Amino acid sequence: MENMVALRCKYCGAPLDESEIKGDSPYVTCSSCGTTQQKMDAQAYLEQLMGQVRSWVNQALPGGMAVAQSQNVDVVARHNIFMTSFKPRVDMEFTAYKFGLNNLLSQVMMIMPFSVNTAIKASHSSTQAFEFGAKMNEIAPLAMGEESSVVMTEVTKVTDAYAMLINNSALIREDKPGRYILMANNFTIASQDFGAVPGYAPAKTRFEGLALLCNGCEKLLNGDVASAYGLFNEGRSRLSESASATLGNLKVAIMGQAVNQEVKQADALIELAQYVNSMGGSREVFDAVRRIFTFQYPAHGNWAFLLNNHDRLAEVLTNMSECVKAKTGGGAIPVTSGAGDILVPFWHIDLKYSFQTGSLWKKHSVEVSEPLLIPADFVIDGNCLSNPRMAVTDVFNVKGSNGLFAGLTGSETSISNSLGLGDLIKSASPNSVGGREVIIPLSTRREAERLAESYVQNVARAEDKLKLSNPDVAGLVFIPFTRKGDSLVPPSEFGSIVPARIMATDLGQLIII
Repeated sequence: MENMVALRCKYCGAPLDESEIKGDSPYVTCSSCGTTQQKMDAQAYLEQLMGQVRSWVNQALPGGMAVAQSQNVDVVARHNIFMTSFKPRVDMEFTAYKFGLNNLLSQVMMIMPFSVNTAIKASHSSTQAFEFGAKMNEIAPLAMGEESSVVMTEVTKVTDAYAMLINNSALIREDKPGRYILMANNFTIASQDFGAVPGYAPAKTRFEGLALLCNGCEKLLNGDVASAYGLFNEGRSRLSESASATLGNLKVAIMGQAVNQEVKQADALIELAQYVNSMGGSREVFDAVRRIFTFQYPAHGNWAFLLNNHDRLAEVLTNMSECVKAKTGGGAIPVTSGAGDILVPFWHIDLKYSFQTGSLWKKHSVEVSEPLLIPADFVIDGNCLSNPRMAVTDVFNVKGSNGLFAGLTGSETSISNSLGLGDLIKSASPNSVGGREVIIPLSTRREAERLAESYVQNVARAEDKLKLSNPDVAGLVFIPFTRKGDSLVPPSEFGSIVPARIMATDLGQLIII
């Protein structure tokens, strides 16, 4: 079995673990890409790889000399062979790999749980980078003297680190079980490689930090919130240290912005661990968190940027935490009066507008304040994003009750009607959820404000005499509805201005606790 210690993964080219190779199983799993393969296939790949490496070496050696023979040549001659026959070829190929490495160093190399990033791309395959490393190992006996030794150390270590990062760029693109263990393995090896090369200390620290974050994510996914929290904090400390050390370092300056983004991701992971812990860390809670992270939001113009920004998740998780605490009796949320069995979250918007009424000398302006409600799950409905009137209690769709004569005499007080919603909203007070179900809000205050602004602009185009000011988001309010299968039956106060979003609600798509 000794001849199999150097086996390589046939899928990514990484060296396979000795402990795996020496096991009794005919199969071995790569600790870098996670692929399982037969040992005999890995052996066949290794033989093919070494054949290619030796062919490359023999083409460069003078007079058909073999590397083994060159070891009998004096040191000066070996140095000359390396400098004249190999170094130009090594420099040319290494330049391409170094360019590819810089491309990856400039990108965020961490991924939040349940998420993927299909935008990150490597310039080479890991097999190409590992093959180059194998070539360098083959010609290592020729690299005599301090100058050649320094060159070979940088080339082999940097290329090996690059190969490990290439494998992680692939793992980031796929949310598969165990990927964080693999990513941590690769980051750890990359960190060790960078630690052996002068000038790459900030990269060493960066990937130490990312390995800690990955190990923390694996702990979190397995329910060990306390260990995850500690690893996230330690990882953040390493990343902050790397960010500071990167400034002014020409070799790794390109990664500065990416490291700062990774620090923010570490902050988000710390908050995530705190949220999960504050909510009891139960499987139900963790499944709800997973769904929040994995919602596929519609892509509508600028909405796509807002909804795919992970910074919004902190607010969503905070609101979820408040709901869980109210459910378990450890907190309260604003609940209106009503006898429904499921609490539906709405954003309460204070809508102010003025309009012209009366004719001739009785013409004057009237200012009105009207409550508006927006279902807090509107962000998962593309129809609401493209047509905001579907996501609001459309108070301008029901005219005021003053009548035509009031409009002529100037006694008109409103051209909108929120029916009984004003009194319903006023009845809201901090309460526990009790035995009722509660729907988790999926949107943020800023998103609600934006939708309300879009609604105002829509209405202003249709109503010439209106003058609308920017709507003010008062906050969340939870209104009791009646559940009927996966549909909702609204309370009578909504009358004819029930948002179309509510009538189209499929409770199976929402997070309910």
